[in-house]
Amino acid sequence: MTYSTTELLDGTRRLDPFFPFLLNLLCPGFVTFGTKEIAFDAWDEDFKLAPFVSPYVPGQVSQQPGGELRKFIPPYLKPKDVVDPGRVLERRPGEGFNGPLSPEQRADAIRMDIMATHRKKIRRREEWMLAEVLRTGQVVCSGPKYKESLLDFRRDPNLTIDISAGAGAWDQTTAKPAEDIEDWFGLLEAPATHVLFGPGTFRGATRNEEFKELASTRRGSETTFEMAPAETDAFYRGRFGETGPELWEYKGWYKDAQGNKQYFIPHGHVVIVSAAGARGVRAYGAILDANAQYQEAEMWPKNFTTDDPGHEYIMTQSGPLPILRRIDATLCAKVLPTP
Repeated sequence: MTYSTTELLDGTRRLDPFFPFLLNLLCPGFVTFGTKEIAFDAWDEDFKLAPFVSPYVPGQVSQQPGGELRKFIPPYLKPKDVVDPGRVLERRPGEGFNGPLSPEQRADAIRMDIMATHRKKIRRREEWMLAEVLRTGQVVCSGPKYKESLLDFRRDPNLTIDISAGAGAWDQTTAKPAEDIEDWFGLLEAPATHVLFGPGTFRGATRNEEFKELASTRRGSETTFEMAPAETDAFYRGRFGETGPELWEYKGWYKDAQGNKQYFIPHGHVVIVSAAGARGVRAYGAILDANAQYQEAEMWPKNFTTDDPGHEYIMTQSGPLPILRRIDATLCAKVLPTP
């Protein structure tokens, strides 16, 4: 049986989605494009003071800051799986013994499982892309059948920091994490709202007494999510001072192509962001499928069959790219050596 994409989309909306912490914090909204390219305006801010002039002379004309239209072609994703006929005829885990499902009912349940898996894979890839942008200011996309491409957001090089090999590393007795963080706040183009600690870094910071005194837990978080933070591998640790940026420890992870566990924010890294200042959004290019009529969509699932062998397939397509329109409102520092 084949279903229309509308029917499949209606099914995916009822699924329990994977919750990506970084995407929901920095890119809560999304926008779709009817082209394979994603475009956005990047404006240079004018931080100069208004000049003093006499009230009796003409006003001084200011040079307007410039802007740039930036275009990216997002990488394309299309996870695909077969609806295994063997699974359709076998009892599913949790299925009652007294009232077994019919093969058609099992097939529907399997379709929902596959679409849930596709959705989570795409979300994890988006989370990985955003994490790479936060870590380096750019993202390199490559795959077995995808030519390597670099998407560079042109972050100020001074916002990618490495103190992991010197006396300032946070595993050294000479480390000063509180001073480091305060200094890094001043490098951002917008006021810092969140400090995100990768694995190992919050423990390293709390070895410092000055940091422990500044890390206030008396005031709660103002960050709101649709799901409980406990389900995100993100843990609220307090604030930097009574009213300063929120401190979060993030241990979200995925498995790479070799099956190894990897963290979105790697061990020993700290990310500082202005959630409002970064002006992030999830962008999606057009679906490059004739059956989709090249429409705008976040994700586009479809199922189809082959005659020999007689198999049914489900494929979900998406062209995602998380965008931070003010990239210099983010910073990443490596503060511990790689284990």
